[in-house]
Amino acid sequence: MDFSIVHNDDIKEEITNDGEGIPLIARCAHESNFDIETIQRPALEIISAISFANDSAIEQIKENDILMDHIKKLSDRNDKDQEITANRILWKVEQETEFILNQKVEKKRRQTIIKKKFKEEEAIYQYVRGDYHIEINDDYLPGKFDVMLSYCHSGKEICSKIYTHLNAEDFGQVLFHERDIDTIHPRYMAKAIECSSIVIICFSNKYEQSYACRLEAEYAKKRQRTIIAVKLEPGYDAKGWLEDIIDTTYIDFTKSEFTSACTQLIKKIYETNEENNNI
Repeated sequence: MDFSIVHNDDIKEEITNDGEGIPLIARCAHESNFDIETIQRPALEIISAISFANDSAIEQIKENDILMDHIKKLSDRNDKDQEITANRILWKVEQETEFILNQKVEKKRRQTIIKKKFKEEEAIYQYVRGDYHIEINDDYLPGKFDVMLSYCHSGKEICSKIYTHLNAEDFGQVLFHERDIDTIHPRYMAKAIECSSIVIICFSNKYEQSYACRLEAEYAKKRQRTIIAVKLEPGYDAKGWLEDIIDTTYIDFTKSEFTSACTQLIKKIYETNEENNNI
């Protein structure tokens, strides 16, 4: 079973629109008479890929009870590869929406707590004008990071150097995952983005092809995080889903000397912080 064909988003939509498409692949993923390595595992990867197509694909997967039961069982097994794929599908189909809703509820709860801390009778020296207000925002989120690096494993070496360079600057906390993003549970990825103001997407062809990276980048976009794009691969231009997420302007590490490119990146971060503070 050829998994690479579903990297094309048009193919994903064709499978979704075909009434027998997802049910057929689902059977290949969960029916025990199929070989695990040559049929079941690739079919599960295809289901994971199709979950990125559109809302219709997500609903079709979610409504397939036998498939969902199979995926939930795989998410608790010791088969690391299938567990990772299963967790990604569950996140896309069920958990992401619930997680975002919980984030909104938690933010509202924090706002309420902070408001309760202000006691008017104790504010002897405070004078609050009608044209002045304090906006409670995510700055009150514990473990706040100013910058987060999003990258695929093939770009780890240069991204580690970028992290070291950024960490030497005095503009705040920088988040850098040492582990391969393909092994990180989507919930941890989402928590990292929730705690970050700016997400630096270090893109390449392999980043575009990685569904773990896509999950991370799309979540950052969905949660309206400021995104700064960094190009790591010579001759590669963002396309498809990635083109829809990153800005047409980016910091090009393939054409500039490393220190010079880092200087451009740091300048962009400072400019972005200033713009965000003025909103």
